Amino acid sequence: METFNVEGVILNTVNFGDSNRVVTLYTKEFGKLEANAYGCRRARSPLSGAIQMFNRICAEVKHGSHVDTIRDAEVLNFYPNLTADIDRLSYAAILFEIVNKMTLPKVCEVGIYNLLINSLPAFNERNPQIAALIAVAQFMEFTGFQLNFKSCVRCGREIEGDASLSLSEGGAICENCSGGVTGYNYTEELRHTFLKALNFDWSAENKITLSARQVHTAEKILLQYVQDVLGSELKALKFLQATAD
Repeated sequence: METFNVEGVILNTVNFGDSNRVVTLYTKEFGKLEANAYGCRRARSPLSGAIQMFNRICAEVKHGSHVDTIRDAEVLNFYPNLTADIDRLSYAAILFEIVNKMTLPKVCEVGIYNLLINSLPAFNERNPQIAALIAVAQFMEFTGFQLNFKSCVRCGREIEGDASLSLSEGGAICENCSGGVTGYNYTEELRHTFLKALNFDWSAENKITLSARQVHTAEKILLQYVQDVLGSELKALKFLQATAD
């Protein structure tokens, strides 16, 4: 059987049997891949340290007729603060769950891979709530389902000042077209929060400055919209909310 090497980030793991895991990787070369890691939960397994959520790894994968198998793996980056802190872990898990649910197997999108590897250090070191807002907003740009934040979805005019935001209609609605809108108040400050998130450069050393109140509002709107698109709740979001109660 063919053996090949991939560089990828571990999106998800599912235990099976006494010592095995099904591993979902988002790879640089092939997009999303699923493979079995046999014996990786044994303490002495050479895979035990590598096959963990959020790790960026280089893996040797053996292609099988029914399932691929991870034969060897080397950790390229791991994030100790992320996995040790429940808030950091939960916010990163929200992004990873969304990416896992909204991407198709073996469809390569280098931009998504770069987003994952560029955002992980921010989850590890910066405010994880802001990191999640930025990363999810930027990921939705890749999906084609992004809300229209800049112009009215009814008349096409550029939004100025306060407006409304309708999830069912796909974005902003200006005051002239706002009759019969059921949605959120879309203030100028909130619009600037979304646009700052979309335009944020992960490689920049400067910190992004956002109002905590606007981050909370933007997060609520964006994650509700994502769940509407998915047609299901995000398990990681439910876990985050439960730990906050």
